[in-house]
Parts: sequence; structure tokens; C-alpha cells
Amino acid sequence: MRRRKSVTPLSLTGRLGLFFALVLSIALASMGAFAYYSLAAQLEARDAEVVKGKLEQVEHFLREVDGVQGVPIAQHQFDDLVRGYTDLVVQVSTTDGRVLFRSGNDALLDSISGNSDMTLKSSLMLQSTGAVLGSDGTRATVVVGKAGDDRRQVTARFRTTLILGTSVGVILTAMVGAAITRRELEPAHALIKQINRISVERLSYRVDTPPTPTEVQDIAMAFNAMLQRLEDGYQKLSRFSADLAHDLRTPLNNLIGHAEVALSRDRSGPEYVALVEESLVEYQRLARMIDAMLFLARADSANVALELAEIPLNTELRKLSAYFSVLAEERSVEIRVSGDATLVADAMLFQRAINNVLSNAVRHARPDSPIYLIVRREAEYCCIDVINIGNPIPEREVSLIFDRFFRGDRARSNSSQSTGLGLAIVRSIMELHGGDAHVASSLDGKTRFTLRFPINGAEASARSAGGRLSQDRPVVG
Repeated sequence: MRRRKSVTPLSLTGRLGLFFALVLSIALASMGAFAYYSLAAQLEARDAEVVKGKLEQVEHFLREVDGVQGVPIAQHQFDDLVRGYTDLVVQVSTTDGRVLFRSGNDALLDSISGNSDMTLKSSLMLQSTGAVLGSDGTRATVVVGKAGDDRRQVTARFRTTLILGTSVGVILTAMVGAAITRRELEPAHALIKQINRISVERLSYRVDTPPTPTEVQDIAMAFNAMLQRLEDGYQKLSRFSADLAHDLRTPLNNLIGHAEVALSRDRSGPEYVALVEESLVEYQRLARMIDAMLFLARADSANVALELAEIPLNTELRKLSAYFSVLAEERSVEIRVSGDATLVADAMLFQRAINNVLSNAVRHARPDSPIYLIVRREAEYCCIDVINIGNPIPEREVSLIFDRFFRGDRARSNSSQSTGLGLAIVRSIMELHGGDAHVASSLDGKTRFTLRFPINGAEASARSAGGRLSQDRPVVG
């Protein structure tokens, strides 16, 4: 089977040049056709006026002659009518067909002989059957005709000139249009040259936006914005890779250490049990980390279908606070719930988001301080505030706190209890629901995490995709 040769698409310069030529050709052809038919109509109307005038003159002469016998006598008067008109003919005949007088172009006279009721293609004829010859009342038929040769010559010359002028105009327009387009596209070509210099090693490079056409400036600014997003994403990916390697290395090193200790000498049964239990802790930590990373990957690819349901927030938050009551007692903190509303959301993901934020609040709260869970309305959103009092979050960390593997200095000191993915999962869950999450921290140590959910869940339903998150996964952070 033969492979079809790929057709090289026409350049924008060529397409615009052809487009200009096509538009001009249509415009010139339309105007030319209008001018041509207008000229032809005017020439025909002029000939019709000439013929009509001559016909009236002939009828006037016939009324003054003395019957049929007077027509030959008035021969010179009829000759004067056609003098100077090589394409004019006059014929006078009786009603029974006898020709009394004829004068003018012989070829035209022969063509109308016996056909005085016909308009020939090359002439324009009028006839009058009511002419009266003098006082005897004899009726005659008068035919006046004018050949159309001069008319055809004028229109033919005009048509030829029109075609030549249109053709030259179209060609010149195509050439000028292509040249103008090529010149106007020079900023775009310069932009392409700059873009070709960009590589992975030069993501910080930005294309110039000198005074150029608005469209090219818009493209350059949009491209620079895209480069900024790519650079930010690449930097986040680099940090993610480094953090992932660091966080995986710690439990793996611990597991290797446990194995080396176990193999260093013979040990008793209880010692092996203790080593296995320590290894199990690291395995569980790895499992939580992998589970969290899998969720984030699926959330990023919109491969999580939300199972929306109505959630009575006050009741649900009290259940979650009861779940954390033991940990709260250990930290000597009290969880207080206030406010109520009904929210349409995925119940499992809602629990996961609140769990992650609440566990973070309990872990970092000062002893003997309250933690507030507050439900409130904000326009078309339902907001849940989680407020605790502890050490203030440094301003430089506030914008990074929802990033993956980010852990502040305090969290890093106890990294075995945190994967650095809990708050990243919270942000992904909020984005899946069409909401958002943000944090504010004051110098007095009061930190407020706010989760904003759309009340009716419409945005969440629109954002959810065809994949489904397994409902039997444990709630992990």
C-alpha cells in the first residue's frame, strides 16, 4: 500500500496573501460586473433614445406628405434622418408589405426585410403601425433600427480592460499583502528564535516583550507566565524528589539497622520480637507514606470520584473530636465544637481532611489550651475553622505549609510522627470539592486553619472524575 505524501501546509504569509487576493478579486469582480452591465444598459438606453427620436421624426414627415405618392418625393428628408449614422436604418412600408422607402445600412435592411416585428441581437428596432400618410389616411408601417456593433465594441474593450486591471490588481495585492504580512510577522519570528533558546537548564530565561503588535505581546506574556509555572513546577518537583529520597531513606536505614543488629549475633526470642516490632513501626510509616502519595497522585490526575452526601457538620465534628479525645487528654488540651450547617461532600474525604488538620492542631497546641472547631457560613461556602494556640508559624512557612513533604522546624524534630503529606492531602481534598484551604498565624501563637467547602457540592461534582477512590482505605495523613 502506497503511503500518501504529506502535504506541507501553506505558511501564514502565503495564506494571508491568498486571502487578500481572494477578497480583492471578489470585490473587483463584483464592482466590475456591476460597472459592465451598467455601461451596457446605458449604451442600450442611448441607442433606444436615438431610435425612438428618429421614429418620431419619420412619423412626423409621413403626416406631412401627400399620400403614398408623396413618399418618394420626400426621399431627401428621410436621407437627412440617417445621415451621419452608419448603423441606422429606416424603412417605410404599406400595411400590405409594399416598401415605400428604405435607407441606411444595406446589411441591416436585408436582415429586417419581412421581419420588422423582430429585435435582432445586433440591433435595436422600434416600429409604429399607426403612421398615417398625409390627408388620404393611408396607413403605413415604419421600422427604425440601429446596429449594435459599436455597442459591442465598447463593451468588449471595457470587459478586456476590466479583466486585465482586475488580474493585475489581484496579483499586486497578493504580493503586497504577503510582503506586509511578512513584515508584520517579524516580531513573531523573533519570538520563535528566543523560544528556541529555552531548555531545561534555562527555565529561568524569559522572552522579551518590546513594543510589538498587541497579539505578539500577549503571546510573549502568556509564554513567560507558562515558563514561570514550569519553573515553579520543576523546582517543586526537584524539592519533592529530594524530600522523598530523604523521607524514604530514614525508615529504610532504620530497617537495615534493625536487620544488621538482628544478624550480628544470636538473640533470644524476646529480642527478635522487639526488633520485629521496631521494624513493623517503620513498615507502617512507609505504608502511610505510600498510601498518601498514591492518593495525591490520583487526586492530581482527577482520578477520584466523589460520593457526595449530606453531612450534618456539628454531629460529624463532635464524632471526630471524640476520636481525638485520648490524644487531647495526653496533651492536656480541650476540643470545643460550635456552629452547625449541612454540607454536601464526600464523607470519607471530609473526615480525612478534618482528621489531618485536627491531628496537626492537637500535636502543636500548648498544654492546657483549647482547640476550637467552628462552623460558619460565608456566601455560598461553608467554612470550618480549626483554631489552636501554640508556637506561631514563621511567615516564610505560611505559604509552604500545604506543600508536599514540607515540615517546619518543629515538625522535623519529630519527623517519625509526620510524613509531611497530611496538609498536602487536605489541600487536594479541598480542590476536589471545588473549595480551598488556607492558614493564618499571629505572633501570639493563635493559628487558624480554614477549610472552605461549596455548600451545595455542585463544584465538587463537576470536578470529580471517572476514577473511584477505594472506600476501605484507612484514614492516613
